[in-house]
Amino acid sequence: MPQDKDDNVKSALDDILNIEADRVKAEQEARRKREEEERRAKEEAERRAREEEERRIAEEKRRIEEEERRRREEESRKLHMRQLEELRVKQEMEHKARLVEEEMRLRHEKDLAVLDAQKKKIPLWVWVAIGVIVVGAGVTGTILYMNYQEAEQEKAAAAAKAERERQDREKQLAAEREKLRRLEQELEANRRAQAEADQKITALMEQITQAQGNAEQMAALQAQLSKAQEEKQALIDASAQIRKGRPGTRPGATTPGATVTKTRKCINQGTPLEECFMCPGDPRC
Repeated sequence: MPQDKDDNVKSALDDILNIEADRVKAEQEARRKREEEERRAKEEAERRAREEEERRIAEEKRRIEEEERRRREEESRKLHMRQLEELRVKQEMEHKARLVEEEMRLRHEKDLAVLDAQKKKIPLWVWVAIGVIVVGAGVTGTILYMNYQEAEQEKAAAAAKAERERQDREKQLAAEREKLRRLEQELEANRRAQAEADQKITALMEQITQAQGNAEQMAALQAQLSKAQEEKQALIDASAQIRKGRPGTRPGATTPGATVTKTRKCINQGTPLEECFMCPGDPRC
């Protein structure tokens, strides 16, 4: 009968539509599982990369601390050497003072001897011996004084050189510490942005699962998911650049000299550049 034939055709069409819907649903489920596995694999790789970077940063900190310890030990050793040098100089000055005192005593004895000679007429060889002694003492004192002046000049030059080297080392260590601090800040900001991107991707995938059967909504969600994944990949690339010691490029960041026009102020306005991250849900940020 015509009615039965129409029912059979309608039933067959329903079966075909159901089969097609099941096939589409199975493909979407398989794609969702595949994307979920890929996302987990990426997260595991990123976690390992973060651990490796944290280990490298910790080793860098230990290296800087070890250099700082060696620098302090070297300064302590130099301080000890300076103290020994000051003690030596002090002893030389005391010795010089004794020589001057001895020279004055000899001169006084010479004067007394002259007076006695005038009274007793001492032989000439005695006067010659006294003169030799006095002249020898004067020459010895002069040589010691010149040696002392030369030692003082060498000591001042060595101290100035050591101070310059110490200042250069301190500047270098300070620059390394500042660079390491900035890298840590950029990595931390990148981690926060990646965590937000992961949350956004997870939420979109859940919305896609719930929107199965609504082709228009799924297409819009798929477009948002693709964009979120691209932004996540850009963050991963920026993290790799940071680990190489170069500034990272965050999604939405502009190159130097580019003109940026915004119609709305950023909700994070005032945040330092190294701590800036994407405003969630705002593609213009």
